[in-house]
This record gives sequence, C-alpha cells and structure tokens, in this order.
Amino acid sequence: MMIKLIAADMDGTLLNSQKELSPNLFPLLEELKNRGILFAVASGRQYYNLTKEFAGVDGLSYISENGGMVFHQGNCIFTDEIPWEDLKRPVELIQKIPNAKPILCGVKSAYLSKLDASDTEVLRNAKMYYERLKLVPDILEAAKQDHICKIAIFDVTKAEQNTYPALQELNRRFRVLLSGEQWVDVMNPEVNKGKALKALMAAIQATPEETMAFGDYLNDYEMMQSCYYSYAMANAHPDLKAVSNFQAKSNDEDGVVKAIQQMLQKN
Repeated sequence: MMIKLIAADMDGTLLNSQKELSPNLFPLLEELKNRGILFAVASGRQYYNLTKEFAGVDGLSYISENGGMVFHQGNCIFTDEIPWEDLKRPVELIQKIPNAKPILCGVKSAYLSKLDASDTEVLRNAKMYYERLKLVPDILEAAKQDHICKIAIFDVTKAEQNTYPALQELNRRFRVLLSGEQWVDVMNPEVNKGKALKALMAAIQATPEETMAFGDYLNDYEMMQSCYYSYAMANAHPDLKAVSNFQAKSNDEDGVVKAIQQMLQKN
C-alpha cells in the first residue's frame, strides 16, 4: 500500500493514560516527513494547545476543535463559525444543567466564565485542552470579539449520562457530540473530523486508499469512515470499533506508532 496521509486523534490515541506522547513518536514523524507522508493531528483540542504539544516538529497539519478549524502548511484553510446570535440559546441551556460548564472556542482564544473557573477541577481540565484561555465575566459578550466555532462543555460528573442527554433538543440546529467521558461538543451540523480530513486529502490529492486514521472515541466516527485504513484503538468505544476496518493496540501500548511502523515496513 502507498500511504500519503496519516491522521491521529490525541486523547486516548496518541496520548497514553498519563496524557504523555510516546518518545517513539518523534523519530517516526521525522521518518514520515522524509518519505513525503503528511501527518495530521486530529483533535477536539484547541490549535494552540496542539502546536505546543508538538513544538519543534515541522511539517504537521492540524485538525482542531473536532474539525471546526483546519491548519495546513501553517495556514488556516477552514473555519466553521457559529453566528453569534445562535450562541445564546445553547449557552443558556447548558448553564441550567447541574455540573455542566460551557467553554466558547474561538479563533483567537477560548472563553470560560470566571464563576465556572472558581471550580479548580473545571479550570484544570480547561487549561489542559486550551492553551489560550480567557476567564471573563460573560462568555457571550466576550464572543462578540472573536469567531466561535465550537461550544465545549465540561461535565464534572459523566457527560454521557448527564450533559449529553440534556442537550439533545439542540440537534435541531446543532450537532451535539459526545467527545470524551466528561466532554460534550456543540458545533454546526456539518462539522466533524471526517469532513476536515477530506479537506486535507483534497489539498494533497490523497485518496481514501492512501489515507490512514486512528481514533478512540465517537468524535472520530466520521474520520474512520473517510478512509480505508481506519484504525480503532484497542481501548476505543465499541461503536467506533464497529465502523473501523482495522484495530491498533491500545494507547498505553504505543498502538499508533506500532501500526505505522508496520505499514512502513511493507512499503
């Protein structure tokens, strides 16, 4: 097989359970670059958080905010903005859900209410994923000065049982996505990692048969369907495994690196 593009999720995929990148990943990225294979980090995280994680590594592309923003060759080639007037209703609904804390994700920064940030667990998790994070009195007012592409909700309890069911009525206007055990994302209906991956495939003229993708959770669902070499991690959600053509070892077993190394040996 001839691979031109590889995309991999971060949390639960590239990162192990201690939120660490494998030391074996960085020499592998250099080898991929030398072979002319583009590597894309595909995450629900903020672009600025991702570039910090891969500081010093050249030639990567980034699918951030679960497909809401795509960067290729250092340029933003796609942003899917939520109009400001459409933000009020979901934010007000989220604020009524016990233990649910909204974060507005923009091109310039992410925005968290100072009141919500008083909870140390909320602030710690927000800082984990958002390198640029502003604590503001009113997130809706702050959003007027930016272009918002996603509403991320941190659930202090379990998102699948608490926040996610409570937001289903928003599906008439938005896409409500379970993106982690404690996270739910609200985006424009057509935003997903699969659409973003297809944009990168078009940019470098890669076919689905020339593309690999790795993921572990439901925000990777469409990405798995966008290419032939779709790998669910051993630790992946059962629904993701069901739509993936292959399975990699778990994130704690260096699954992504091992699968790519196996592919390179065949080329």
